[in-house]
Amino acid sequence: MGISFEAFIQMAAEPGAKEKMAANFLGWQGRALPPDWCGELVDLFSPDDKNPDSRRFIDWIDETMCISADTGGEKWGRKWDKETSVNPILNYKTPGVTTTNFASKVPDDAPDAVKAEVAAGALCFTVTMGTVFGQKVLKWNGLYDGKGGHFTPAGGHVPASDTDNFWVYTRVTDGVKVDY
Repeated sequence: MGISFEAFIQMAAEPGAKEKMAANFLGWQGRALPPDWCGELVDLFSPDDKNPDSRRFIDWIDETMCISADTGGEKWGRKWDKETSVNPILNYKTPGVTTTNFASKVPDDAPDAVKAEVAAGALCFTVTMGTVFGQKVLKWNGLYDGKGGHFTPAGGHVPASDTDNFWVYTRVTDGVKVDY
């Protein structure tokens, strides 16, 4: 059963929403080529970005699926600066499944402990395309590719998690409303 994008965003703000979404997640069926991944998305559960107008973007740039963001306070990624070193990318694993590493987001002046955690895989994730209540989403596992572990910026130990976050497509790509 599908719900509107607006109702989906409202539901995401309710207690237990992430768990409800995880229980109702359906993996993507069929092809998942780069155009299927590209678009504008809302990051629903990142603890460090609570701006409801913040957006994530996946763009096909130089034959690579590049992740960028406009958080309202900053813009990062190749969408905005083709030469930036901040360039998390999606790497194809299987149909509907990619991996990524956000290490390029860590600044050069980060504490050595954080750099060591990142080098050990703290910011590696598996991203799975699918739907929840009729909305096209990307499901993210947790830190250390879902295994959990110590991450100083998160306040210490972070538990293992198969489902740590969801990004939902806004259904607008290049200014055109898209039906999934």
